[in-house]
Amino acid sequence: MRVLIACVVLLAFAPASLAQERSIATSGNPASLVVYGDAEAIGTLADGTVLAARVEAGKGRVVAIGHGGFLNDHRGDTQAFLDEQVLWLLDGKRQATAWGMPDAMREALGFAHVAIVGVGGEIGGLALDEVDLIIASPQAFERAGRLEELARWLAAGGALLSVETAWGQIQLGQATGVDDLAANKLLGTYGIFYTNRALSPGRDGVYTLDPHASGHAGQALTVLARQAEASSQDAIQRSARVLRQALAVVPLDSPLIAAVDEAAERESVAVHEAYASMATGPLKLADRPLACALLDLEARRATSGQVRAHPSAAAFPGSIPDGAERVTRRIDLRTIGGWRSTGLYAAPGETIMLRVVEGDTPATLRIGCWLDPQDFDDRVRFPVASFTVPVESGAAALASPIGGPVYVELPDQPDELVVEVTGAVEMPRYRLGETDLEDWRDRVRHLSAPWVELESDHLAFSLPASVVRDLDRPDLVMQHWDRVHEAMQALEPRSPRHWPKRQYRYVAEKRLSWGYMYCPSDAPIVIPLSEAAAMVDVANFDADGPNELWGHYHEMGHAHQNPLWTFAGTGEVTVNIFTVLALHTINGYPLDSEAMRSDPGRALAAMHAHADKGAPFHRWQSDPFLALQTYALLWHAFGFEAFDRAFRSYESLSEHQKPRDDQAKRDRFAIQMSRAVGHNLAPYFTAWGVPLTEAPSKDLADFPAWMPEGYEPSSR
Repeated sequence: MRVLIACVVLLAFAPASLAQERSIATSGNPASLVVYGDAEAIGTLADGTVLAARVEAGKGRVVAIGHGGFLNDHRGDTQAFLDEQVLWLLDGKRQATAWGMPDAMREALGFAHVAIVGVGGEIGGLALDEVDLIIASPQAFERAGRLEELARWLAAGGALLSVETAWGQIQLGQATGVDDLAANKLLGTYGIFYTNRALSPGRDGVYTLDPHASGHAGQALTVLARQAEASSQDAIQRSARVLRQALAVVPLDSPLIAAVDEAAERESVAVHEAYASMATGPLKLADRPLACALLDLEARRATSGQVRAHPSAAAFPGSIPDGAERVTRRIDLRTIGGWRSTGLYAAPGETIMLRVVEGDTPATLRIGCWLDPQDFDDRVRFPVASFTVPVESGAAALASPIGGPVYVELPDQPDELVVEVTGAVEMPRYRLGETDLEDWRDRVRHLSAPWVELESDHLAFSLPASVVRDLDRPDLVMQHWDRVHEAMQALEPRSPRHWPKRQYRYVAEKRLSWGYMYCPSDAPIVIPLSEAAAMVDVANFDADGPNELWGHYHEMGHAHQNPLWTFAGTGEVTVNIFTVLALHTINGYPLDSEAMRSDPGRALAAMHAHADKGAPFHRWQSDPFLALQTYALLWHAFGFEAFDRAFRSYESLSEHQKPRDDQAKRDRFAIQMSRAVGHNLAPYFTAWGVPLTEAPSKDLADFPAWMPEGYEPSSR
């Protein structure tokens, strides 16, 4: 039986204009929305991000918001804002029946001469024809098998306040993506579409709405297509961002996409020139806003299989000369997993074919190695630069609008596989132990494809071919890097997140989303194009040449960090144990050389200076090279062998002994390192300001305390 709760309250506020600045709040991370067609953005931030929208849906009405926390948050203008939207949904009704309205919201709402009857019960037993207003997640109705009923109810005159944290539904597996999201199936036809974007909580979850910022994608298009006048340059750039976000998610068969295609056709000459100009400079949002937005749509279409050669390929990754021969190659793939180089390069827009000759190992055909998301206003390359397709029934076909190296991706422990690839261009490729050096010098390094693949069984590099045109000894290059990798592996094997059973790959990129270089989880190390040449310069492989490989070694070191002994504040610190190890043992730099950035004098002086300031741990945590000196004094005193013993000792820890939080990690490292060197290091770490509990001192009571020679705590 339905539970009816009568709630009649009087409205005690005057409706505010949507044009006034106000703030709404939620304690979580709301999802953003895309608005187009007849829909209206009613809650827009200054950058064009839409938090709330509404539309008439058939005979019904919808208001959509991106987080349930808005319903119960009383900060700012949140409740007044929601009151107005509920009044709009009810469209003048004096009496209404509502399902899903929270008690706190119902108590806070004061409706002028409107009686609200609350309906209880579960979705499965809800009689839709007896309800005027529903406040709910459409995904919940889909889980109950009632989304189609909800759609019919809405079109027939129902009022819906759609509360959907879209990114959360996707993360929880309730939807495979935005296209599969119940709210988008329900509301996309009417011009409201949730994105998979999770907004940061802003200023304590309070969001200031900008009454002058349009978040409507259709209006943005009219500005960018020069069919409407923009109020400012900021408005033009905001329009480009709004349209770009819309084009990333709305259905490709939607009216918005059709309107965009019409605008693109009218501006085709200017847009093509904009793409071609990327060969000499970035595509700037401020200068070419329509082309910037359209570039993302072209990338999306390419990922859905609508591929054609794109003019930006000349900018990155580079062009294939006219007349370059398309070849067919039979490739015997060894039992190494991961991305396997084929030595072939796909021309922009051209389809390559793969056929399995022997074996039935699951495989994926890939073109392009560049995975950086390129989430920038300005574009230096095509937004998507790596394309894949599974090999099914022994065959696959694939094309990329910008081209790139061709790979066959295998599972970590594959069986043997022989494939034949047709339609690609031979590219420069050197494989240690296989490629003939004379053939490399005379022919291979001069091949016209713009990228090169250098590999051994352990490592692979994807670099611009320009850096190897004069390289005579690629064997020395790969031998050196194998030794670097082996040194790090000996100290601590690659973590499971960093392809421990695959070749570890470096990829050069035109623009990086994080830092100067970065080491993502379960993906290649990314370096800037400017640092590619240093990797193959044999002058960098000893202590006599310039120290230009710190960053490259540093990134490989990230793959060897163990979270059991890397606590908060040391993510950019313990990595350099491996950097210094490689520079010392492979390049031959003395440990006390300036190149190590951690010579004994510098390390001891840093300890004294830090102690003089009271050894504040927050400063230690925020200064990676200060914290590095803590570890440096240990390797200067006990050698890297001590770190090897300490790291190996973690392997014998019981599950109970393995640290679960930062405090436990600090305590455990003090204990394991102390046992490795035969001294109690708890006072040493405490002198650096590293917080420890009493556990290390109790555990190490039988060990003599140690401090570095020359440290005088009594004078500090």
